[in-house]
Amino acid sequence: MEQYTDDERVENLKAWVKESGASIGVGIALGVIALFGWRAWVDYQNARMELASHAYDAFIEAVAKPDARERGQKVLTDFPQSPYAALAALRLAQLALDSGDAATAIQRLEWVISNAQLDELRDIARLRLARAQWAAGQLESAQKLLDSVTTATLNAERDELKGDLHLARNETAKARSAYAAALAASGGNRLVQWKLDQLAGPTPDALLIPAPAPLPEPQPVKSESAETAPVPARADEPATESVPAVELTPVVEAAPVAELAPAKELEPMPVVEPAPVTAESAQVAPNPLAEPAAAPVAHPDDAVPASSPLPATPGQ
Repeated sequence: MEQYTDDERVENLKAWVKESGASIGVGIALGVIALFGWRAWVDYQNARMELASHAYDAFIEAVAKPDARERGQKVLTDFPQSPYAALAALRLAQLALDSGDAATAIQRLEWVISNAQLDELRDIARLRLARAQWAAGQLESAQKLLDSVTTATLNAERDELKGDLHLARNETAKARSAYAAALAASGGNRLVQWKLDQLAGPTPDALLIPAPAPLPEPQPVKSESAETAPVPARADEPATESVPAVELTPVVEAAPVAELAPAKELEPMPVVEPAPVTAESAQVAPNPLAEPAAAPVAHPDDAVPASSPLPATPGQ
């Protein structure tokens, strides 16, 4: 086995790079171009998806306006490969059905079946187209479309429509089986339960509601009903006599109240005028109960005896 020194290994590497350098450079350049090209393509697709989203939102906001169909058609024309195109076609089909244009609705649904990228959207279109064909009496075409629906979330609607198709063909057993499957898939839909209940009766095409029973007429109460049955005695109590029947006393109507005579009007009392006051009548009579007036008390200094003369003064 040959032994190579470090210098020989370096020389061999340089020779290999010199011979393969061009190929290596081209490969690196292609890898870089592919990486940037893929990123550019992804960015372009994201930008297109965003534009399609804005166009679809504008269509939904204007769905009740006269130019709604033009906006929806623009989504289909400018972004035919986006999921928004299939959604716009489904909404356009519903608008056509609401306006009575079944041919245009069928055309829109067929476009979704042929061009939608998602299986769920194609199955929704198949289910709606099958319902339109069932309403038009095209039972065989509707049955084929329903058989091709495989989305699990649509099993309840698919089986219910299958039951409607079987019932239209008078296939009661198959219709009952389809309704039972739809009821299990829907978790207890009331409409499906009603359809299944109708197939259990003799007339599945009409809902028979029994007439309500007439109410019993009230019986008059008789006096005999007041009689009470004897109460059975307990084992530890002596037997008691039965309660005799209670006779009902007839109600005596009260005598009518006599009408009261109207009250007599009172005569006005005469007004007595007071007598004029005179001088004689103004004198107050003495009160016999009043105390007698006290006699005036004489002061010693004030009393001068009449018999004693005044003493004479020396000058007199």
